Amino acid sequence: MEDELLKVFDAQFNPIGKAPRTKIHVEGLWHETVHFWLMTKMNGNHYVFLQKRSKSKRDYPALLDITAAGHLLATETSTDGIRELQEELGLPSIELDKLYKLGIVKNIIHTNKLVDNEFSHIYLYIVNEDISFRLQEEEVSDIVVSEFTAFYPFCMAERDELVIYPWRDGIVYCDEETQVGKNSFVPHEEAYFKKVAELLKQQLENLE
Repeated sequence: MEDELLKVFDAQFNPIGKAPRTKIHVEGLWHETVHFWLMTKMNGNHYVFLQKRSKSKRDYPALLDITAAGHLLATETSTDGIRELQEELGLPSIELDKLYKLGIVKNIIHTNKLVDNEFSHIYLYIVNEDISFRLQEEEVSDIVVSEFTAFYPFCMAERDELVIYPWRDGIVYCDEETQVGKNSFVPHEEAYFKKVAELLKQQLENLE
């Protein structure tokens, strides 16, 4: 199978070429990704959806992460990334009037296995509280939710733990709450969490 080509950028987001996907994380090349943060409003409270990555994933198995995300190929724009919502979460159609582009955020993850330098296109997608997912099991094992009033200070490093709840077809199972720390998440930099939380907060305020 031919290796996928991704656009490569310098640290100021100027395009400088293309590279095979297999080299991107090995060499720490700057590239584009798309991140979809799904949220809904139930009983007057905003909830953010988080995915739990499959245990079979090569990178960050069983950790919590962005609702849906993926790499952009050299031939794609950020809107082409909508396929991630359909592939990972099984959403049959996307209501574009509820999809908001929030900006581009630097997302840096450095581990002993890889150097991941991303320019991430951030989207907020507002969904109905009765949304139904058909998860791509090799990518996503589960979906959980957290109240945004708790998620925001957690992202801003104002609290060390976050309460999450199982979510199944519009029901938040509050009696099955779990407390998690940042070690339960894919290790995005604190700057990424802070910027995304602020962007989400601003957009929610604009929608009120």
